[in-house]
Amino acid sequence: MVVAHHPISFTPTLGNALDSQGPSWREWVVTNLRAGCDPIDMKGRMLESGAWSEQSAIDALTIAAHQLHLNRSIDFDTLAMPCLPDLGTLNLDGRPIDVTVRLNTPAVALCENVLSAGECTQLLAYARKKGFVPSTVVDDKDGANVPHPERTSSGVMFAKAETPLVARIEARLAELTRWPVEHGEGLQILAYREGQEYRPHFDAFAETEAGASHLRHGGQRLNTVIVYLRTPRSGGATVFPKAGLSIRPRAGGAVVFRNVDSQGQRDPASLHGGLPVDDGEKVILTLWQRQRRFE
Repeated sequence: MVVAHHPISFTPTLGNALDSQGPSWREWVVTNLRAGCDPIDMKGRMLESGAWSEQSAIDALTIAAHQLHLNRSIDFDTLAMPCLPDLGTLNLDGRPIDVTVRLNTPAVALCENVLSAGECTQLLAYARKKGFVPSTVVDDKDGANVPHPERTSSGVMFAKAETPLVARIEARLAELTRWPVEHGEGLQILAYREGQEYRPHFDAFAETEAGASHLRHGGQRLNTVIVYLRTPRSGGATVFPKAGLSIRPRAGGAVVFRNVDSQGQRDPASLHGGLPVDDGEKVILTLWQRQRRFE
């Protein structure tokens, strides 16, 4: 989806879009922007209500941002992004998925029951059959995938829709985040044995020459979805150091988080990592969602 660019400055052509759906909606838009809520998510909720068109929602947010004299500008080109699910229960692919935690900064949602126990077992068995190899990171200098002591897991990559089960999970995660399947990278399975970890890092590519080599294949990594397939007996928490947030792995559950801010730039609050596993094994499924079709 492509959204036309609208600068933050107010122009008369926007008319009275902020008031077009009545005082309750006006109050909701103004109150949430003033509170620092993510305009990307706000736009998504406005569209879901059925009361707003794409253009009228963008216009209303533009006017409100201008009237509030926000210190930050909002590039509405970037409003076309994956959504974080709201608190409550979603019914996707015949499964009731409970969203139990939702934060604005960092933009994180914690979901339960995303995969069944049987699906976790099948995916892990298929991954072991393919064979795990030592994990790598993107080198800051040339963009190559290289081993690094900060990431000591092992992993295996799946091709898009490699099996019927993989295709079904890709579709479920796309529906969960309301983002096209075609914009996702292939699923990756990662295993962490005792003592293994992934120190705090960013999933969004740096705006460097090295990062540019990866951006050519579908743009920035806007969103990350981590689904837990196996839970260690202790350790292995997913952490967001900037927020002081720790999430204990729970098989079948998932954490969804955004890697960029409303400008499409790497969000410092998205810094995250996996603590060392103390006892047992942690296995996760990772999906990275791009701006455009991933190729």
